[in-house]
Amino acid sequence: MPRPVYLVDFSVYKPPDEMKMNYNQAYTLSRQWKECVDDNHEFISKVFQRSGISPTESYLPPWVNPATCKEPKYDMDSAKKEAEMVMGGAVADLLEKTGTRPDEIDILVTNCSIYCPTPSLCSLLVNKFKFRPETQTYHLGGMGCGNGVMALSLLRDLLQARPNVKALFVPAEIVTYCFYPGLQKDYMVANAIFRMGGAAILLSNQARYYSTAKYELLHNVRAHTGQDDGAYTCMGWGPDKKGVNGVYLRKDVPVQAAKALEVCLRRLAPSIITWGQYAEAARNLFERRVLGWQVPEYIPDFTKCIDHFALHAGGYAVLKGLMAAMRLPTEKMLPSFATLRDYGNTSCSTTWYVLGYMETCQGIGRGETVMQIGMGGGMKAGINVWRALREVKNVHPAWRHVAHAPVTEADLPRPINDPEAAAAAVPAGDIAAAVKASFGADFKATTAVAAH
Repeated sequence: MPRPVYLVDFSVYKPPDEMKMNYNQAYTLSRQWKECVDDNHEFISKVFQRSGISPTESYLPPWVNPATCKEPKYDMDSAKKEAEMVMGGAVADLLEKTGTRPDEIDILVTNCSIYCPTPSLCSLLVNKFKFRPETQTYHLGGMGCGNGVMALSLLRDLLQARPNVKALFVPAEIVTYCFYPGLQKDYMVANAIFRMGGAAILLSNQARYYSTAKYELLHNVRAHTGQDDGAYTCMGWGPDKKGVNGVYLRKDVPVQAAKALEVCLRRLAPSIITWGQYAEAARNLFERRVLGWQVPEYIPDFTKCIDHFALHAGGYAVLKGLMAAMRLPTEKMLPSFATLRDYGNTSCSTTWYVLGYMETCQGIGRGETVMQIGMGGGMKAGINVWRALREVKNVHPAWRHVAHAPVTEADLPRPINDPEAAAAAVPAGDIAAAVKASFGADFKATTAVAAH
């Protein structure tokens, strides 16, 4: 019999207020950087203004924040300082609030796609918190934004293999090392939307947590479409034409991401839909296959079988595409758009910020389910479905500023139902078309949003 996987608790990192990125200030000060070229400066500005990120709320580390540095520093030493701050801060907060000692951790998994030093980020945390010598450690690199979700399959398998253990998962992307100082536009979008953040998640298969843990993992599915050359090459980290490293994104990123997600949804749907939806699907199949009727393929209404949705807040376009494709109402999208507003694209940790917002501002009832969706380069996609084991309502420090005044659509820098967004006109269920259409006329200028 499979062992249960309990999510005991989690923390999302709240950077110091002095690291907030003020757009107007940054727009002026960054012009003084030697890397700044007027045309590219305006390009980044345009991407940011359409991104759905607040001009005053998101965070940048001091080494690449125009308000705190005369010139950006994106070297390994500066990146290490950010990693210690973000990952160490998230872990310290989690251990404190769960009353967990470092010597109780049996498995440690870190995830950072681009900054992969030697010794590893696992070793950094082992040294900082003095985890036991026999702690089983793994670092996951190059996996993209979706691995904050997809890595749960590895953690689930580790917890199946080892009884009575605790596992610590720490996803973060180190923005300092992602900074692109070059001049090629398809590499520059990351500078506009990547922001500082990370998470720490405590998992266990110990039976005693059934009554105290927040959630139990019900389903975990993932897909890798890298067999296709287009999916494999649509995004990555590497040199531009002049040899300067950065995150590059091709124009077909949203379509490739949507294809990977569609594979996951098709695999997951039979496990979560209601009996009534099974009947609707059977009738649709009979009409198309037996009667030969020209009717659209059945797409389930996911709100009938899932209570909450934590979607990767990579940018306005991808959230609009997911909203249209999955037929999600505005109220189900607000936590993801609120995360985008206040924290920007924190890569692999975005869905954990979304879940933190839900717990702070909405609460999750006992027995309610949460669908967590991530996508990243490769191309890869993953979905986790969690069930709340108890009433969950607690204030995360990262969301204390909105605990008594939850975000509404009117508070967003770009409304969810923006008439300029074309995704709403796409037929529900056409995931690839919905994600692509959400970019509209500015497709090339906002390509990165779907991948990160």
